[in-house]
Order: sequence, then structure tokens, then C-alpha cells
Amino acid sequence: MTSKSDIAIQTRRSEPEKPEPSHLSPDYEMRIEARAKIISERIAALDNSAIPSLWGDAETSVQILERLEAQEARLRWLVRVAKYSEGANRTALWLEAGRVLAHLEGFLSMLARARCA
Repeated sequence: MTSKSDIAIQTRRSEPEKPEPSHLSPDYEMRIEARAKIISERIAALDNSAIPSLWGDAETSVQILERLEAQEARLRWLVRVAKYSEGANRTALWLEAGRVLAHLEGFLSMLARARCA
């Protein structure tokens, strides 16, 4: 006689394994990488410009630049690691890089609008 637990074990064994999450398209990865390079260049240009000194409080502008540089370094790390990862880890890293990139782009856009005002 087959018990309920034996049936449950057999059922679990007969279920197909869940496939790994699908990879993001190489095109998506290349776009993230290209946009990350542009952001890096914009932050470097901002760091080397006189604009931060015109923001007023020197300490605040230094803190803003340090945060931007830290986020940009995080973005570069995510892209570098994602390129050499596989499966679900690769997907998660590219998605996180996309989120960090969107945040940086939004912040730099806000700064550009504030400078024009």
C-alpha cells in the first residue's frame, strides 16, 4: 500500500525542474554598458568643472560629488561582474545595474535643470 507521503515524494520527483530565469538580451546589456560609460564621463566632467563650487555650500557640493562617484563606482562594479556571471545572478546584476543607472541619470538630469534655473 502506498502512503500519502510516498505519493507526494513521487509527485515531486516527476515534476520538471524549473528552468533558470531567462537571460536578458545582449542588446539590453550593451545599452546598459553604453549608458554607464556616458554617466561615468558626465560625472568625471562634473567633478573637474567649476560648477560644484557655484552650488553654494562647498561642503554639501563635496558630499554630493562623493555620493555620485560612489554610485558610479558601484555601477561600474555591477557591469563588470554582470559581464562574467551566468544564469539568475547575471540577470539580477544587469537589472540592478539598470536601476542604479536610472537613478544616476535622473539625479544628473535634476542637477542640469537646477543649474539652468
